[in-house]
This record gives sequence, structure tokens and C-alpha cells, in this order.
Amino acid sequence: MSRPWPPFMRPARKAKSRTRTASWRLQGGWQGQVAAQFGSGGGGHLLRGYVERALGELEAGRRAVAEAVGDGAGTVRLASGTFMAFSGPPAAFEQCCPTVEIELHQLPVTGMARWLRARDVDLAVASQPITTEGPDSVRLLDEEVALALLPVGHPPAGRASVGIEELVGLPLIAPRPGHWQRRLPDQLFAGRGLTTRIVCEGDEAGAIAGLISARLGVGLVPVIARRTISRVPPAWAGVDSPDCRRVLTLRWAQGGCLPARLLRDAVAVWGWEAGGAGG
Repeated sequence: MSRPWPPFMRPARKAKSRTRTASWRLQGGWQGQVAAQFGSGGGGHLLRGYVERALGELEAGRRAVAEAVGDGAGTVRLASGTFMAFSGPPAAFEQCCPTVEIELHQLPVTGMARWLRARDVDLAVASQPITTEGPDSVRLLDEEVALALLPVGHPPAGRASVGIEELVGLPLIAPRPGHWQRRLPDQLFAGRGLTTRIVCEGDEAGAIAGLISARLGVGLVPVIARRTISRVPPAWAGVDSPDCRRVLTLRWAQGGCLPARLLRDAVAVWGWEAGGAGG
């Protein structure tokens, strides 16, 4: 006699269509059942990972069958922390594969890990590590992050480079905790026993350069973002630390559908040094 299915898995057994499975998954009902039965500690977290991977394999199988029988050209889903200056690769891909639909999802890095594991997205572009086992990756860009400031009015103005200690006390504009442009200064300062002085924080990292141009403070901005600044250009100073860099990485789950593999190749060969990058 087989063991009965756990309550939180019954919806998966009864699912008759993609719509019902997706709805059950997105509503997060099974996550609540796991938390109630096993708690939110190690046991619940471990089981949740297995369930997410199992659901991901079911979705991957459904898409593989649809691809094999020619049920449309398919859909590819890509996640990124931001889509500022990120239009190049999708646009180039659309030109060569016009029948493939592209879905874009803006997610924090924690969401990317979960969505990749559950196969809710095929690809993810991130500027900080994605803590999940399984996905393969390729480095897209490794660039300097410089201090952006006004040519006059800030002590480091006119300098080619500054040390981390010289940034203490400067009014820093940064995103909220969790974004890589906040994580970077926090790590640089904490490693030296220093504290950042945040005068403006928010959810729109792409607005940092504009706020600097408006004389509200200084900020750590990736060098590639210089070409997207449309207002008064700030001055730039290098930061004397080998850790003051941004690494942009493309991650994907193994065994992706054909459209996902095609977009993965298009993103990997894109001219990131000259074409802009989000994350």
C-alpha cells in the first residue's frame, strides 16, 4: 500500500493543465503548507527546495514536449535586477528569432534563485552571487565601479583616485539594502570598520547618476553607466580597492528549451563592454 500524498502536494497530482499548475504554484499555497507542517527552519527550507526543483522539472518536461511536437515557436523568460540599458540583447534576439516570445521579469537576486530553481525563468542576469545549486553560468562583464561626484563642491573633486577612508563622511546616494550598489559600499566600509553616510536610498538604482548631477550627493556607479547619463555629467574618480568592481553574470538552469538556449547564446556574445548592462 502506497503512502498518501502530503496535503501540500495534492494540487500537483490533481493538476490537469498548465494553467492550473501555474496558478497553484504562483499562489504559493504549498509553501504555506510546508511552513505549517515543518516550520521555516532547516527542514522546511530543505523540503521546499526539493519541491521547487520537482515542479521545475515538470514545467521543463511540458515545454520540451511542446517544442518536440511543434506547438508554437516557444517562449523564453529572462530575469534581471534592472532593465536600464538592457534593451540590446533582447532586441538583437528578436530580429533573428521573431517568432519566439520573450518574457522579462525584474527580480531581486533572492527571487532569481527561487525562480531559476522552479524553472519559472530560463535565464537570469545578476550583479551579485545567486545562492542556488544547479544553474550554470558565464561571466558577461567585469568592470570598475568608480566614485561619481560633481567637479566642484566635493573634497575628492579633481582627484584621479581616492581611498576608501576618504569616502567617510561624504553624502552617499545608494539603493536600498539587497541591491548590489548598496551591498558594495557596505562591504567596502565594513571591512575597514567604517560606516557609510547614506543621505538618499531608494529602489531606482538607475536614478543615482541623475541625483548626483542634481547635487544631492556622491555615489558608486559602474563605469559602463557613464554613457547613459543625460544630465550634467559628474566627475569620476577611481576607488583604490581591488574589490570595488561589478561582475555581471548570466545564469541558467540545465536542460533548457531551444528558445532559452538561443537567447543564452545571444546574451553571452553581446558586446557588453560597449552595449550597456543592467543587473
